[in-house]
Amino acid sequence: MAKKFGPQIKKLQKAINEKYDKKILVNTTQYYSEKSNRAMSMIVIKQAQWCEEKGKYKNIELFSSPSDVQIVLWLRDYWYKLNGWKIPEDNPQWIEARKKYEEKYYNGTNNTD
Repeated sequence: MAKKFGPQIKKLQKAINEKYDKKILVNTTQYYSEKSNRAMSMIVIKQAQWCEEKGKYKNIELFSSPSDVQIVLWLRDYWYKLNGWKIPEDNPQWIEARKKYEEKYYNGTNNTD
């Protein structure tokens, strides 16, 4: 996780977990990028959900991005959604990126509500 936005990510994660008991997990993974010829870090947000069949928690991926800024904005939007507030439209680049992730993550397979 990037040092610059690490505290904001942790604060949002803690707020969501404490107020709504959502069991949000934030992990960092690495992969090798052929394009840039180096290892890249990917931040992954998962939610632990109880699986009756197995009798244990299963981690469901909610969002992933190599950008710590997008992780902060996604957690902010999720916080607003949980509180029932209107999601801010303050960042044009994030609005475009949000459309892409909504198609990928909110197509019914990873719905957290």
